Amino acid sequence: MLAAIAAAGTLFLSSCGKKEPEPTIKDPETTPTQVSHNHRIINSIDGNRQYRMETPLLERYELATEPFMEFREGIKIETFDSLLHVESDLVADYARLNEVTDLWEARGNVVAHNYTGEKGGRTLFTERLYWDQKKKRIYSDTTAKVIDGGSVHVGTNFEADESFETWSFHNTTGKIEVDASSLRDTTAAPVPAAADTAAVQ
Repeated sequence: MLAAIAAAGTLFLSSCGKKEPEPTIKDPETTPTQVSHNHRIINSIDGNRQYRMETPLLERYELATEPFMEFREGIKIETFDSLLHVESDLVADYARLNEVTDLWEARGNVVAHNYTGEKGGRTLFTERLYWDQKKKRIYSDTTAKVIDGGSVHVGTNFEADESFETWSFHNTTGKIEVDASSLRDTTAAPVPAAADTAAVQ
């Protein structure tokens, strides 16, 4: 699921093409060196679609003390299986990648789905989610809710492997058994239409 985000960031660098001469930058921490509007990437391997990433605005700050990419107007990621069925997705109002530490941060109405598994997959709701690419783990330092099959779990200090197959709360505040299908909410702010950027490997 989250591995697609890292690759999408890498492809952004190659899809922007030749850069224009950079203007004088007064504050490298707040002035982007690369900007892409209505950015969409579709990545395929051997003709099979692997993932799609969409964002209204992607900015890169190469001259910052720790270079980073920022998605200030939200991000949406979908990954696909070999039959082009959606395998997982993630939406958030904001995202940021620290290019030095390889740490992703997603904030605001974060919803992540994993549709695989015998129970019909699982869904995570939280206001802040981190992904440590080096340690291959995702975690949240605020309240989160996980719908796993017919169970709804609420707690803090959520942690999981990066595929969201194995997960846990360090502090669980509640668990109830419900019809989880009625609680899944994939609503996200619409992303403006844009021409696809295809990356074939």
